[in-house]
Amino acid sequence: MFGLDDTNDTSEREDDVPENFKPRSDKDAGVVLAKTVLEAAFTKKMQALVKRHPSVIVLVVPNAEWIPLMSRAIKTMADAPAVRGVAERYKSGKGSQRVGKEELQWLQTGRSVLYITQNPGDLLHEDVLAGVDVTIVIPALTTALLRRAIRRMTGSIARGVTSSMADLEIDLIATLLRPGMSAKQCVRNLRRAIRIDRNAPPSQTYTAPVLSDLPLTANVRAWADQVLADLRAVSTGDLGADRLIPAVLEGPPGTGKTLIAESLAQSSGWAFVPTSVGSWFATGDGALGGVSRNARKFFETLVSRAPAVGLLDELDAIPNRASIDNRGRDWWTPVVTLILTEIDTMRKSGRPILLLGATNYYNRLDDALVRPGRLQERISVLPPESEEEVIAVLRHYLGDDLAQTDLSRLGRLGQGATPARIEGWVKEARGLARAEKRSLLLGDILAQVVPREDRTAADIRTVAIHEIGHALVAHRLGLVVELVSIIPSGASSGRTVARKTTLMPTWDQVMDYVTLALGGRAADMVVGQGANSGAESDLAEATQLLLSAYETQGLYEGLASRHVLGTIAGHADLRRDIGKKLWQALDRARAIVRQDRDLVLTLAERLISEKVFSAQQWLEALADAALDSARSVSAPMGRVQDEPPELPRAERAGGEADRFHLEAASHVLLQRPLNQDLEEEDVDGSLA
Repeated sequence: MFGLDDTNDTSEREDDVPENFKPRSDKDAGVVLAKTVLEAAFTKKMQALVKRHPSVIVLVVPNAEWIPLMSRAIKTMADAPAVRGVAERYKSGKGSQRVGKEELQWLQTGRSVLYITQNPGDLLHEDVLAGVDVTIVIPALTTALLRRAIRRMTGSIARGVTSSMADLEIDLIATLLRPGMSAKQCVRNLRRAIRIDRNAPPSQTYTAPVLSDLPLTANVRAWADQVLADLRAVSTGDLGADRLIPAVLEGPPGTGKTLIAESLAQSSGWAFVPTSVGSWFATGDGALGGVSRNARKFFETLVSRAPAVGLLDELDAIPNRASIDNRGRDWWTPVVTLILTEIDTMRKSGRPILLLGATNYYNRLDDALVRPGRLQERISVLPPESEEEVIAVLRHYLGDDLAQTDLSRLGRLGQGATPARIEGWVKEARGLARAEKRSLLLGDILAQVVPREDRTAADIRTVAIHEIGHALVAHRLGLVVELVSIIPSGASSGRTVARKTTLMPTWDQVMDYVTLALGGRAADMVVGQGANSGAESDLAEATQLLLSAYETQGLYEGLASRHVLGTIAGHADLRRDIGKKLWQALDRARAIVRQDRDLVLTLAERLISEKVFSAQQWLEALADAALDSARSVSAPMGRVQDEPPELPRAERAGGEADRFHLEAASHVLLQRPLNQDLEEEDVDGSLA
């Protein structure tokens, strides 16, 4: 059985190579390279099948540039089979056709037929694919294989061979390795070519830590550990590459989706090949042809560098064809079709590749993109949910700093922050300590988590009342409150996070969500100083919920879809109807707040003191305020209850898509369930 030896042992196991695959010359660099990679691909079973005549053999090479080199090498072998290289389909006036059927006639003469191609599933004739006896997948050239090829040619050890050298075009490598050269001269040629060849991929360097060092939430940890075990099993031959399951990493910005993908590559020793849809436009002319070329180049690079982990970022920039207008559909359909075809081709190649996508908006993705066989698995990468998880992320970025310091206060105040934001806190705190030429202190980080307050006491109280209004309305409507905060962040003065009760809301449940969105405005009006400008994004969110229910989800009277119609029919009537529903929801929210006016004030004062309530702290605050759990509000729409069921952690780890993020004086971000696509839009839904 052929084996790859990373040592400098001069033995080449010639006895293990089938006689008809032994080149006649060890001085032709192309032949030597071909022989080296063939050894790496062969198994004993393959050897036996190759010796059997007549046979149909398919040699799958990393890319089309390998075809002439491999063809030349095989034709020099004793008792060589008939060879057909196939780089593309046959093109005629009737379109493109699969090829290779004619060569099957050689079988009747007792001669084997060998096809060399980078994409057998798409290029070879169906009759060829049906008759294949053995498929040999040629690995991409690695540092070890290139070092071995140089030693075969020169008889001496090749030192200083790098992955950048192995990533050069195979024809160029064959040109640079010349008979009569020493190993040192060959390496010198390769090094010079790297400096000249601007198309050569950069040497693989990882910026991500290994997976075991990453602080991950429980569900992401379980998935990542299993994927890493699978990648290692593929590397050792214990698992077929077709068993790898492509996935989409979804979640808000800054949660570490790219970091996780690179860490999987780093930990498995596989190449990491990232791209983004935005880069396909930025690195070309932005026209259809340029975008398509960049998309195809990504997949070709991924296949050529296998084993590899590929990351397709900004996946939601590939639009869902079901939700775009005719003009957009005409432009995007060829691109989307190309991407789907490239994914299928990559999967059929049998090469060791794990393809991952990353998106902030999973529900905008085209259904065909996430169906089984493509990016079928959905992994929610969310901010840390508990104090312990926040502290774990802090410890990761702090390293040895503050190793003996209790970080529990930071863990509580930092709940809901993304890992990227936590990393930013640590960097800014270290910068402050360096500027003052001293060691890092807990107070340095605390100053970043809770910035110096520049709001007046009256403004802080207004924000606290507003957020408690959201939280109390959510609680009364049976929603689990996960976070209430008045810590400012950017344009946001505070925020409330509540979990939805269902992934597929009915009309009554949509009205519950609208009522929740207006809970802050209700508290402003009933308990505070009156309506203020801090509810701007709440109004936008409530309006968007109703607009989607009316126009795309068929939840109220009409069934016609705006996705199909393309325009909003009866705009004036629709605006009037939505305005009425907004007032109804606001009246309902005010009724809830009015019955608990004293409770709102008590909880607001406590929030001013503590800054943040976690899910558990929220329930404790309610209990401490002696909430009468039997009290309920009779409302005309939906069900109102006092105590929502406490969900086990396992049930609450599903995804960011079933949470509300309500922010004061900022944008409202509604994270959607599976059947919704409720984006923030500039819609005039004023209550006035």
